[in-house]
Amino acid sequence: MFVGTCRHFVPRLAALMGALHDPRRQASIEYSVAHVLGNGLLMMLAAVGSRMQHAEEVLQPGFLRALRHLTGCSESTAASPGALNHLLMHLPPSQLLRLNRALVHRLLRMRCLERYRFGAEWLVAVDGVEVRKYRSEHCKQCLHRKLSNGQVQYFHAVLEAKLILANGMVVSLGSVPILNPKGDYVKQDCELKAFPRLAEQLKRQFPKLSLCLLLDSLYGCEPVFKLCRQMRWSHITVLKQGRTPALWKRAREACDRHPEDASTLRLKGGTVQSYRWATGLKHGRETVHAIFCDQTTKAGKTTHWAWTTDHRPDKHNVHILANKGGRLRWKIENEGFNVQKNGGISLKHDYGSQLHAWYNYYLLAQIAHLLQQLCWLGNLVHTLSAKAFQTMKQAFKTLRNLALRLRSDIQAATDDDPCADFDPAAIQIRFDTA
Repeated sequence: MFVGTCRHFVPRLAALMGALHDPRRQASIEYSVAHVLGNGLLMMLAAVGSRMQHAEEVLQPGFLRALRHLTGCSESTAASPGALNHLLMHLPPSQLLRLNRALVHRLLRMRCLERYRFGAEWLVAVDGVEVRKYRSEHCKQCLHRKLSNGQVQYFHAVLEAKLILANGMVVSLGSVPILNPKGDYVKQDCELKAFPRLAEQLKRQFPKLSLCLLLDSLYGCEPVFKLCRQMRWSHITVLKQGRTPALWKRAREACDRHPEDASTLRLKGGTVQSYRWATGLKHGRETVHAIFCDQTTKAGKTTHWAWTTDHRPDKHNVHILANKGGRLRWKIENEGFNVQKNGGISLKHDYGSQLHAWYNYYLLAQIAHLLQQLCWLGNLVHTLSAKAFQTMKQAFKTLRNLALRLRSDIQAATDDDPCADFDPAAIQIRFDTA
């Protein structure tokens, strides 16, 4: 079912991998790029968890057959994890970014994600994530910080942009490493410095995509708002008093002056949301609007939310901007980074750190997570099975269970390709909308 789902959504996966630039010495190549990258994808998708363990997995009789089903490769043996690490050490990260972009373009052209948009826009959450931590300096471009015990911790981080879809999918659109400049520098690189680089990458790769960025309070500053306006993107940014006290004060005062700009929404289960908003607020030379939401559960527990946005709120759309927009920013943390680190792909494991390897393993994990979600949220298990399961979630309960089942199936793979006669155009795989 996994191979069938891949062939339906991304039928040219093997060709796209094979078309990447190969930095290895051509006279010494034993395994194709598609073979080696497919090997790495199976390592992450099957919850192997480490290169050492994967060295045992590739010796299983079913592994090579499963790899052939996925990539169409013809090698007589499976590449070792060392071959994968060598390739990712030298492969320019732009190549895996190119592969990920091609996969996302394929999904967008299929229009299978259209129903999960935010109106006419696509929601994109932006946030930073730490990928590797070291006790000593890994390279001259490492970020570093001083811990409370006086020790210096070195780490590598990435600024990531993920497409947030209403059906629960979280898809990587692009990323840039956060690295200190070579040579002497006054201040370290950071998320705010990396944001223009990420914005330029997104605009270059998806020039016609209409985006609404979901941003942390860190990005609630004039340069970010200005850049979004120049890129013709909208934004919904978390508003915190401690981050922008002057803007917070002006927004509160505007709400007090206009008590009519308020509405109440009652949700199922007895939860009540009370909204206030303020429009036309100046933040430097930029103009934004503010939304405040007080949510009270049936048990009496109250939580407070606040955002700034360039979408003008009113009584008809304020709850949409909050519930279907701003509050979905958490998905990049929970359904994005957390799933990749703890849901089977084991992103938190140090597969390799030399040269480009640490960043390329991260990029490979984004592609593996995309393929995993296509299988997890699709209904092929219902289409091809006589059982009453409608979705993978009902069949396997958790992503880790799905990964372990995939690992078991890989080990037991036979010479007969179960998807040899599978025609990607002959079947419609739909996503779960629960």
